[in-house]
Amino acid sequence: MAAVTIITPGALGSNPRVVKEAEALARRGHKVQVQSTRSLDVVDRRDTAVLEQASFSSMRIDLRKLRSWRLRRILQIGARYGFGACKLKALAPWALSPVAPLLKDALWQSSPADLYIAHYIEALPAAAALAARHGAAYAFDAEDFHVGEQVDGPCVELLRQVQRAIERRYLPGALYVTAASPLIAQAYVDTYAIALPTVILNVFARANAPFAPTAAGSVQPGPSLYWFSQTIGFGRGLKTAIRAIAEAKSAPHLYLRGTPAAGFADELKAVAAECGVSKRLHFLEPALPDDLERLAAGFDLGYAGEEGVETNRQYALGNKIFSYLLGGVPSLASATMAHLQLGPELGEAMAIFPIGDVRALAALIDSYLLNPDHLAKARNDAWQLGQSRFNWEHEAERLVALIEEKLAAHKARAMNGRRDDL
Repeated sequence: MAAVTIITPGALGSNPRVVKEAEALARRGHKVQVQSTRSLDVVDRRDTAVLEQASFSSMRIDLRKLRSWRLRRILQIGARYGFGACKLKALAPWALSPVAPLLKDALWQSSPADLYIAHYIEALPAAAALAARHGAAYAFDAEDFHVGEQVDGPCVELLRQVQRAIERRYLPGALYVTAASPLIAQAYVDTYAIALPTVILNVFARANAPFAPTAAGSVQPGPSLYWFSQTIGFGRGLKTAIRAIAEAKSAPHLYLRGTPAAGFADELKAVAAECGVSKRLHFLEPALPDDLERLAAGFDLGYAGEEGVETNRQYALGNKIFSYLLGGVPSLASATMAHLQLGPELGEAMAIFPIGDVRALAALIDSYLLNPDHLAKARNDAWQLGQSRFNWEHEAERLVALIEEKLAAHKARAMNGRRDDL
């Protein structure tokens, strides 16, 4: 069995993909350590819930108590402009994030691993440096197409230069690369001319799903359209959803789960008041990751209205679609490139509307909510798809097989190299 260290710049409770990967490897018998960070007290509750059940060991950098954080932030800004001026590769990790150098430093004296897996660009330099130090391998998981996460602008272009410099330097040496959607995988090929990454969908465990499809109308007041995320914020088509429930003949209620971005809840309430649906807009408290599928199951329809302004939003398959499937809830999804590619595979469990098109969304809502037989079939189809294909059990088996195969080949090459030196 192998020793594996997974490195992420985020908190455990905010990165279920890291936790799922760590658990899949640990349950296979590998020795797994996850290095993450602590920055927000509100996320610590989710971290605690994860660690209470974890089969892996954890090392967390507490950024809340780091006295030098402000200095590191100043150094990051200076390093970014310095990189922009001279393109010095050594500046790139500092220029990207104050966290990036800390990830390497925290593990520098720790026990060596056979494989270091980086999640997010900030972790990639650390994984590569630690692998070089210990004669090990490193890998990269692209949950997003990171250089496409921001809207174009002068400051964004400098950030992208830093991101490209890091990925261009380290991705060719990675043992493997995984990606969370087919379009993200292809974007990495097109941008860096690397081998096609293996797609590991951001799906969830069947244990989180209800035992059978639930009946529509479980949540009251209803009928219901449901959306969730860590943050209730911009770019997710939520104003479109409010205007659509106002126009829909079925008069649905819209439920939003998460923590509203500063001032955004007031904006949504203003749109709801303007449309005369204030009493049909509901804000729900954030929930623990393992509860999301169970909580989704009671709602009639799920919403995934990405506006697709950023390139990454066009390429990514959001977690919520797969949570809806496991919960047995059909999705109403905007016509991003990723949704259009996935849609035919889901049939009636996913309906697509043009981005921002209020009337088209309202018509889709009514096509389900005013037709009980159609809704019941779509809910059953969604649950069946979640059970048979779009679940973590299926993807975990593929991921672990990939890692074990790549590690075995890496060790064989290393052994042959040592023999050649004799």
